[in-house]
Amino acid sequence: MTKLTETTLKLLNDDAIRKGLAELRVGIEKEALRVGADNLMSLRDHPSAMGKTLTHKFITTDFSEAQLEFITPALHSVSESLEFLSELHAFAARSTEAGEYLWNASMPPEITSDDSIRIAEYGQSNAAQIKTLYRKGLAHRYGKRMQTISGIHYNFSISENLWTAFHKQCISGGSLQDFRSAGYLGLIRNLQRHGWLILYLFGASPALDKSYLPAVHATLSMLGEDTYFSEYATSLRMSDLGYTSVVQSELDIHYNSLCDYIEGLRGALATSVSQYEQIGVSKEGDYKQINTHQLQLENELYGSARPKRNTEEGERPIAALCRRGVEYIELRSIDVNPLNIIGICEQQAHFLNAFLTHMTLAPSPCISSGEQQALTNQQRLVAWQGRLLDLVLPTYGESGMLLRDAGHKLLDDMRQTAEIMDEVYGGTGHIDAVNAQAAKLDNSALTPSAQILEQVKQKGSYAGFIAELSRVQSDHLKAIPLSAERQKFQDAMVAQSRAAYEQIETQQGTHSFDHFLNSQNLSAVLPPECMGDQ
Repeated sequence: MTKLTETTLKLLNDDAIRKGLAELRVGIEKEALRVGADNLMSLRDHPSAMGKTLTHKFITTDFSEAQLEFITPALHSVSESLEFLSELHAFAARSTEAGEYLWNASMPPEITSDDSIRIAEYGQSNAAQIKTLYRKGLAHRYGKRMQTISGIHYNFSISENLWTAFHKQCISGGSLQDFRSAGYLGLIRNLQRHGWLILYLFGASPALDKSYLPAVHATLSMLGEDTYFSEYATSLRMSDLGYTSVVQSELDIHYNSLCDYIEGLRGALATSVSQYEQIGVSKEGDYKQINTHQLQLENELYGSARPKRNTEEGERPIAALCRRGVEYIELRSIDVNPLNIIGICEQQAHFLNAFLTHMTLAPSPCISSGEQQALTNQQRLVAWQGRLLDLVLPTYGESGMLLRDAGHKLLDDMRQTAEIMDEVYGGTGHIDAVNAQAAKLDNSALTPSAQILEQVKQKGSYAGFIAELSRVQSDHLKAIPLSAERQKFQDAMVAQSRAAYEQIETQQGTHSFDHFLNSQNLSAVLPPECMGDQ
C-alpha cells in the first residue's frame, strides 16, 4: 500500500507543512572514469589542474585514480543541482590530460588486466593512507573490476521545517530527532519495497565489455567479439554482476528502527570473518586491508539506499548517526545514463523528488526477514529481466502482479503527491515527470536500457558505442563556457584544496600509521551509547 493516509493529506493542506515541502534538498554524486586515447582506463595521476582529491569539496576520486567523483552541495532547486553538476563536468573535461575523455556510462571500458586498474592515491598523511588502504581492502575482497563500475548517488532530505510541522501533529511523543530518523528509515523501507521501479525506469546498463568477466557467463548473450548483453536487462550494474558480496548477503542489518540499523552495522564493523582473515591485515609491513571484519568501514555497506548524517572532523559515520540521528538518505541504485551528457536529466530528478517525497509520506510497516529476501529477489529479477513482456513481479505473501500493472498503481498513488508539489513549487514539472514514466510502462522501448541496447547492437560493440558517444560529449563539455565568476569559483576550490592538503601533510605530527590505524578501532571512536552490550 503506497497511498497517502487521510491524516497525511489533511496535514499537507497546512501552510507550514506546504512551506516545508518547498524546501527539499538534493545533492548529487556522479562517477566517471578518465579514459585515454586507447579507450582504456587512464593510469595517469589525477590531473593537478583539478586540485587535491583528499581535500577538494566537489571533485575527488572513488576507487580508482582514474575514477572521478563529482559532488554537488545539497541545494533546494533541481535545476541548480544539475547546473552545478554540469559545471563540474565542464571544468573537469577541460582539466584532463591531452587525449583523455570522460567515460559516461556505469559499466567500464575494456579492462586488459587488473594491473591496468590503478587504486586511488591521496598523499602521505595518515588520513590519506587510510583512504588508499580501504581501497586496497576492497580490491582484495571483491576484485578490482567490480570497483570500476560507476553510478549516481542521489542525496535527498526533507526540510527541517517539514519534519517539525509533522512532529507537532504527532501524538505518539518522542523527540524530533527520533521522529525524523524514523521517517527516513520508513522511506528506506518503502524504497526496498518499490525501488525496483527505479531500475525499470532509469536502468541504463543492459550490456558490458566481455573483459569485465573472468569467464563465459551462461545467462548472457554475445554480440560481436567483445560485448555481452542481456536482452531484457535494465541494470546489470544492480544485478549479481555488479555490487555483490557473499559476506554482505549474510549481514544482519535491517531498517526497522535506527537502533536496529546501528546495532546491525556495529556488528558488521566489529565481526571478523575467516574469508578476510585469510587475506590478512598486513604482510611484512605491507598493509592489505584495514581489518578483517565483515565491513572495514561504514561506506563498504552496499545496498540501494543508506541513512546518512554529515560528520564532524574525526567523527565516524556510525557515531554521527548515533549522536544526532538521520539527516538525509542516499539513493544508490541510479545508473549513469550515457544518453545524457551528465548522466541524469531534469525530468528524472523531478520524478525522483516526487517519488522519494511520496515514499517518505506513505505508510511503511516494518519488514520481516522473509519479506526482505523476497524484495531482494524482486530487485534482482527486474535488473535482469525487467523489460520482459508480461513479466510477473513476485510479492511477499501475495499473488504476483504484472510489472506494468504494479508500476501504474505506484504512479497513480504518486500523482496526488506530485500535484501538491507542483502547487507548492509552481509549474507542472513533477506531474509531467510522473506521466512521462507511465509511458515507459506501456512501451518498454522508451526506457534508457532499451534505447542503449538498440544503439549498442547497431554499433556492434558496447565499448565502441560508449567510447564514441563519450568522446563527443567530452568535446561538448569542453566547449561549455564558464562565466568569469564561475571560473573564479572553480579556481578558488582548487587553490583551497591545495592549501588544505599541504596543511594536513605538514601538521600530521609524529604518530605512525600503525598508531593511527589502531586509533580507528570502534571502541575508540564510538560514544558509549552506541556500544551496546560488550
